Amino acid sequence: MSDGPHRSLNMRPHWKTTAQRAANLAHTLDDVCATFSQALRRDILAAPIAPVRDIMNSDTLFPNMRIEKLEALRARHPRSAAANSLIDCAVEAASTGAAGETGTATALTAALEDCARAPLRQIDEHYQREAGARASRTVRTRLEDALGKMDRSSMARDLLASDRPPSRRTVEVPRQTGIDDGPPLP
Repeated sequence: MSDGPHRSLNMRPHWKTTAQRAANLAHTLDDVCATFSQALRRDILAAPIAPVRDIMNSDTLFPNMRIEKLEALRARHPRSAAANSLIDCAVEAASTGAAGETGTATALTAALEDCARAPLRQIDEHYQREAGARASRTVRTRLEDALGKMDRSSMARDLLASDRPPSRRTVEVPRQTGIDDGPPLP
């Protein structure tokens, strides 16, 4: 007997929890959205947000120099999908002339959008193989609804609110541990 397809999902634990909550209809869409949001925050905080912000805020650099510095930053984070996504989005923002906090927020918002889509595809494909089309459709619909409910530009502003982004370790997936924390009664 299996504990569910989320157990064999080859992803980080916060994404397994997100998939589990999306598959379990006892969890509300708000629960799924909160879990999805925290998992996305944990992933994007692996990206070099502070160095990208410093490069984008540098007022002495011309757009081409910003792009060169961003490309040089990529060499220091070769295996991080979130880092590559943020750097790509920052390069794109810098090439259109965006700079400063606005350019950083634009790049981070686009990176959040990009980083949110990849786990959706991976979870959907896994559930398609392990649980079948009906379960996959349910999980995909609930995750897409949660993604549609999330405000990624607000999330980017929150991450950029202080001088340093929060540590990945401080971002925890919300857990329901009390007896009154269950689904609402009809």
